[in-house]
Amino acid sequence: MATSDDLNQGATLATLSDPPDASVLVRGITDAVIQRLAMRHASASARTATITSPAAGMLTYLVDVKRFDYYDGTTWVPIKGQSSSSLVTAGSPSTTTEVTTGMVVTLPTRAGVQYELTASCLARSSNTGDRIELRIRRGTTTGATQVGGGSIKAYLAASGDTLVGRGLDTPGAGTTTWTVFLARGSGSGTVEVTASVALPAAFTVREVG
Repeated sequence: MATSDDLNQGATLATLSDPPDASVLVRGITDAVIQRLAMRHASASARTATITSPAAGMLTYLVDVKRFDYYDGTTWVPIKGQSSSSLVTAGSPSTTTEVTTGMVVTLPTRAGVQYELTASCLARSSNTGDRIELRIRRGTTTGATQVGGGSIKAYLAASGDTLVGRGLDTPGAGTTTWTVFLARGSGSGTVEVTASVALPAAFTVREVG
């Protein structure tokens, strides 16, 4: 008669009196082990189709949103402290107003939770004295709510300098997209982000509680 493992983890083990059947033995052990690992699923809907009777303590990773969840006995709950990043290795178009840098992060967000936003890049202006700004917006357009940013003064025309933008946001439950824009805050030149494989522009969103 099959018996359970010594650690009470639900692994079905064959005994010497059981009829020999390698497939049953392997499936019993595999089913017990896999449900205690971080199972990969393409999406939440794919997970629902695969795991029809989840057990408390199960851990999954959703590929589409790059997120770990655990099952609390009632529902799937995102694990705290998750983050996502965007790296850009090509410069932005030059602008005299505001333009996207290509740095975009989309992350599943939770109600009442704050997220730390950090963007950095090399930026330059064609004119000395121009103010160059990074603007972090919740959304994908220049009219979206600004939730962070930073600025530098162009001391030498056409030379790049490090520009960092920061912010904190509490977007609520759902899926949130943040976009980093470059803008000329004041002056008369054109501004742009310079980025390369060696010196990429980077944007990170991290859950901080």
